[in-house]
Amino acid sequence: MRRLAFVLAVLLLAAGTAWGAHNPNPPSCSDGGDRLTKLTLVEQLRHAPSILVLGSSRARVANPGTIRQLTGRSAFNAGVRGGGAADEYVFARVLGEKFPHARPAYLIFTDVGIAGDGVNPELADEPLARRFLGKDASSRKTTCVPNGFYTPEGGIAYSAGLDAQQRAARVAQGVAEALPKIDARGSTPVSINPATTTYFQRLLAFANKHGATPVIVLNPIYPTVLAEHLKYGFPEQKAADTYLAWLHKRYRFVVLNCEDIRTWGGTKSDFFNYDHLDRTNMSRMLGYIVAQERGILGRR
Repeated sequence: MRRLAFVLAVLLLAAGTAWGAHNPNPPSCSDGGDRLTKLTLVEQLRHAPSILVLGSSRARVANPGTIRQLTGRSAFNAGVRGGGAADEYVFARVLGEKFPHARPAYLIFTDVGIAGDGVNPELADEPLARRFLGKDASSRKTTCVPNGFYTPEGGIAYSAGLDAQQRAARVAQGVAEALPKIDARGSTPVSINPATTTYFQRLLAFANKHGATPVIVLNPIYPTVLAEHLKYGFPEQKAADTYLAWLHKRYRFVVLNCEDIRTWGGTKSDFFNYDHLDRTNMSRMLGYIVAQERGILGRR
């Protein structure tokens, strides 16, 4: 497990350099320090945010300042590299524990896989998270240190460091690698087993208990890649739809499918790589989300 974590750390540190920021974490820190950094920032908040942004690295470019401009409400971005449902649940609980009377709205960015129960080792090692993880908690001491990548509200605090030509080359390479994998998979049916999504269900239950109706956003997919998925019937999307219908019978939430960038006015040129938006595209999508989410996040 730690060998896998070491490999992941190397990749993440390389990604940090590509994004124009030096990461002070050792290779043994498997997430580049994201979880420790953002949990520490939550602990340092003086006021509860009105909106909590949750998700993986694809959520990290949701700028809290942009959200404030669109909604008139403060936000904290708790998106972390490789983030999953366990991370989302822990951030919701840590914030709730610090501000027990706060009633934030939840903006959750997710892929069609939605909600697996995997726990990143750095989350399991984090003292602030352990009490919410039960048997998944670890007694190890994390080697991570704050990475300095984020503002006090969890927004990205550094520039991408790539010009348009470099980004286009990165997108083209990612698309070229992704397409054959979709072809090889064909149209094999898939499903999401609710028994393996306990953290996501706990997150929804916690939000609902405190009066919130989470807004769940299905992440954008680069147009060429999306077209290939659709060509083969996109069984992952069908599985997500079935699972979300199952969840809807038990929890309150709103779903916005933003996979097709034409839905919200996105552009192919404003991707950082084939599966990550840049800040410009994310701002466009946030505008669409606020216009469509039934006033849950709030407006001026």
